[in-house]
Amino acid sequence: MKKKLKIATILIIFISFGWFAYTNLYPSQNLRRYSVYYAHNMEHKKGTHPEMAMALENIKVIHTPASRGIRYDYDGLAKVYNERNKNNGIVPSICATYDQKNTEYLYISPDNNSYIFNADFTLKIVYNHDSANLDPEKSDIDEEELYKEVYKNFGFLVEANVNRKPLINMQKEFNKKYYKRFN
Repeated sequence: MKKKLKIATILIIFISFGWFAYTNLYPSQNLRRYSVYYAHNMEHKKGTHPEMAMALENIKVIHTPASRGIRYDYDGLAKVYNERNKNNGIVPSICATYDQKNTEYLYISPDNNSYIFNADFTLKIVYNHDSANLDPEKSDIDEEELYKEVYKNFGFLVEANVNRKPLINMQKEFNKKYYKRFN
């Protein structure tokens, strides 16, 4: 009986160590899990928002806080809904979309507009659902107010991950991979 207990204990220790090594030491997993932290500590040009971009792009592996009125839909695109800020039955939502070349981000606001952001999270196109008007010029959009609205609705994703320090810091590798995208 003691021999079986020793074998089971050793087996559990090896499995635990293997899981720890995979989740914390494996470079690709580390870069994705701590991407918001790395993005926050990377230099980037003004007007880009790498923290939000990384949070949305890696939403399946980062910490996603559970809260009343917040819903995560991982079926297909990973989409986040904030039902606390519903307006006229429209629930704000945000997700990363993938076209043939780049990642883009889609934000549906409570005022019934859809905003598409580039890979560096700069505004690309505005679509008004009421008038079916696609505005690639972004003529009358105050982009700073729009970013504040996005962070008001979904900033909790960044806040929950920006201070999560990895055991092994791979900031240099992250910068090699993403520096051009945000500069």
